[in-house]
Amino acid sequence: MSDNSNLNPIHLNNDVSQVDSSSLSRPLSPDVGTSDEELLSLLQTSSSRTSKYDTNNANAEILEYVRDDRILAIGVGGAGSNAINNIIERGGIGGATTIAINTDARHLLNTKAEKKLLIGKELTRGTGAGNDPNIGHAAAVENEEEIRELVRGTDLVFIACGLGKGTGTGAAPYIAKIAQEEGCLVISVCTLPFASEGESKMRTALRGLQELNRHSNTIIIVPNEKLVLEAADFSVLDAFEMADEVLINAVVGLTDVIVETAKINVDLADTKKILRNSGPAVISIGKGKGENRALDAVNAVLTNSMLEADISKSTGALVNIKANKKITTMELEAITNEITSRIAPDALFIWGLSIDDTMADDELFVTVVIAEVDSPYLELEEDETTIEDLWYN
Repeated sequence: MSDNSNLNPIHLNNDVSQVDSSSLSRPLSPDVGTSDEELLSLLQTSSSRTSKYDTNNANAEILEYVRDDRILAIGVGGAGSNAINNIIERGGIGGATTIAINTDARHLLNTKAEKKLLIGKELTRGTGAGNDPNIGHAAAVENEEEIRELVRGTDLVFIACGLGKGTGTGAAPYIAKIAQEEGCLVISVCTLPFASEGESKMRTALRGLQELNRHSNTIIIVPNEKLVLEAADFSVLDAFEMADEVLINAVVGLTDVIVETAKINVDLADTKKILRNSGPAVISIGKGKGENRALDAVNAVLTNSMLEADISKSTGALVNIKANKKITTMELEAITNEITSRIAPDALFIWGLSIDDTMADDELFVTVVIAEVDSPYLELEEDETTIEDLWYN
């Protein structure tokens, strides 16, 4: 039997609180036994271990729930893709991913969206829908699985399109249908033709509008001709740019209301509550400047030509007010009181406040989305023979 009398016994104290914490920061001495090293290593690891609730770890998890791809802005067809291009040129949409879907390969190639999908490759060979909504619809059916893959897992989908031709009129309603089936909240923003584009195109647009409305939780209608009536001296190019601007403002404005960090926040849950099944809606943006900036901004919103629909029976309104930190409670009250006085007394009203210190002291912006309004464009019977009245009355 070997003689172990010269070996120093190792005594481990099970009470960790009795360990001298200062020794943990000292280098281990050469004569420390293996068991001591293991114990000290364990203690050092325990003392530096972070909790999943610590800021860095928690932020990493939280970011998974604010990722950009939970809001999509999809431009369908030529007009929708042009809108996406213009949005990109203006700096994009904070908090949203842009997608262009088209049957026209050349047009799609020149679109600046973050993601693209050419639909109807077998059907049209990339040559477009030829102003035929049936081809636009069939092209979307051909690529249904790819469309589902794009929208799956998304909370909110904007669909922007022009109605009256082939891809936007035929494909946009089917894309909206797929998005709804995937559990997305679908907000469609569409333009209706100018009078100069002919009655046939208007009839096609109105048929597409009925279908798009059927598969959208909310639909915002931009009647191009109404814009021109207020600017009769505009060139054709200026008129189309003006129509694009309204469509863009509708998509960007509503996205800003949802995703912009605010002192008083309007979040996605608020948006879903008001727009889940609201049908036709209107969006308006007003700017006020000077001593009466609050009333000027809200009056600009409520007198906007796009608010031709009857809002007195609206079931809800989302309002976002943007100003610098000098905004007063009296200004907030003036804005909210003016809007609530115009909608139904029992309407759901949600408002938010964004503070932007880069704004001038005398400036103020108000963005209003008013849900479930009466729209003459969705009340039109198929055998309607006075479509022209929609342009000029």
